[in-house]
Parts: sequence; structure tokens; C-alpha cells
Amino acid sequence: MYDPIKAWTKRDRKINRAGYVLIKVPEHPKNFKGWYYEHRLVIEKQLNRVIEDWETIHHINKDKSDNRLINLFICSRLEHNKAHKE
Repeated sequence: MYDPIKAWTKRDRKINRAGYVLIKVPEHPKNFKGWYYEHRLVIEKQLNRVIEDWETIHHINKDKSDNRLINLFICSRLEHNKAHKE
């Protein structure tokens, strides 16, 4: 069973072309080439579980690099699309 990562401040990080912060976490079960989204790590730490495939994270202030918990909202893809239309 996977235990959510609690600290990643000393890990390699980069920003992808879409503006999302990526963290080097090769041990994460959903990593891609060893990288994973920081905003997902923040929510997973809070929930103490891996995010389900149907769940997505919305950045409330639309700043994809602002991964403070207060700026993140877990929702379905349908809710996420609706939030971007408003």
C-alpha cells in the first residue's frame, strides 16, 4: 500500500509548459517518468490517500503554480470544467 508523501521541499522541481509545478517523486504510483504534480501531492497529503482517477484539482485563483491548500479544490472533471466556464 502506498503512503502519501508528507514532505517534498528538498526534492527536484520544475514547471512544465502548462505552468504546473512538478516534483521528482519516482516512488509515487502515478508518476510519469518520475515526476508528479505538486498540487496533487498537497491534496493527497491532506486526504492521506492517492487521488482517484475521476478526481481533479482546481486552482481557485487560476494560478497553476500557487499550490497552497487554501487555493486548491478537489472536484470531479465535470465540476472542474464548470468552474472554468464561470
